[in-house]
Amino acid sequence: MEIITSINDFKKLKSSVITVGNYDGIHKGHHDVLTYIVKEGKKRNIPSCLITFDPNPFYVLSNKTIPINLQSKDLKLKALEELGLDKVLIIPFTKNFSLMSANIFAQTVIKDLFNPELISVGTNHYFGHNKKGDLSYLKIFCQENNIQLHVPEMIEREGNTISSSLIRSLILDGDISKVYNFLGRFYGFNATIVSGSNRGKTMNYPTANFIPTSEKQLLPGTGVYLSRVFLEGKTYFGMTNAGVRPTFNEKKFVMEVHILSDKFGSLYDKQFYIEFIDKIRNEIKFDNKELLIKQIEKDKEVCIKLIDNFKEKYEI
Repeated sequence: MEIITSINDFKKLKSSVITVGNYDGIHKGHHDVLTYIVKEGKKRNIPSCLITFDPNPFYVLSNKTIPINLQSKDLKLKALEELGLDKVLIIPFTKNFSLMSANIFAQTVIKDLFNPELISVGTNHYFGHNKKGDLSYLKIFCQENNIQLHVPEMIEREGNTISSSLIRSLILDGDISKVYNFLGRFYGFNATIVSGSNRGKTMNYPTANFIPTSEKQLLPGTGVYLSRVFLEGKTYFGMTNAGVRPTFNEKKFVMEVHILSDKFGSLYDKQFYIEFIDKIRNEIKFDNKELLIKQIEKDKEVCIKLIDNFKEKYEI
């Protein structure tokens, strides 16, 4: 897969099949569009291409800094390559670029650079200043330029249309077990170990504090989770706490994982991938450390039972 990070560096194509969008998370809805253009590209013997943006337009258009990304750029590109895409143009999204009209974008980027035979986008797609490049606009543009327009049906799960915003809501609300049906995988990210209070060792439950390697990564809602850690080619189940540790009157949001394995050594000085499988309970303030330890022991029992169910369901 060829990755181009500037419009100026992109060599014009004689023809292509394309899609356009942010594609945060590469969820099941995204997957359908992307696999379709890959199939069409192979059938027509022309490149399958994605036009996407970095950073997430949300940060430029809203001036907010809260982390919302479902996937880091590196993991997003890895997923796109695994799907078989031929080319990805990553356009640096700036305030100035956001002012480009839909007409100019359609003519100078879509038509002049890609000369597409086919464009595939979802019904809620738009581009250009003030979102003028919506589906109605694109239908006219494609008719005028003899381009086939493919609009797949929006996929629904559990009565909801799959979207990145819906998946973000589920993660923030702690409905983590539902995410798999929409995302097509458990929510997770690459993580880096950071120094912590070492309080877990004193409770006989040593933990490793961690943060996402990508600073814009969406964080899970507060609570205790069954998780999985992928490290150096091996997989470990873990019990992860995300929150402010109210029992100790702390206020800073932290994430820490306790590995549920006697064979495991240490996470320190290492990076790993962590995914959140199910939420065990909400974060609770206990009157003392002893009561917290008793609850952790119960949490561990719940996690072990869930692990057995997990292995049976996913046949691992």
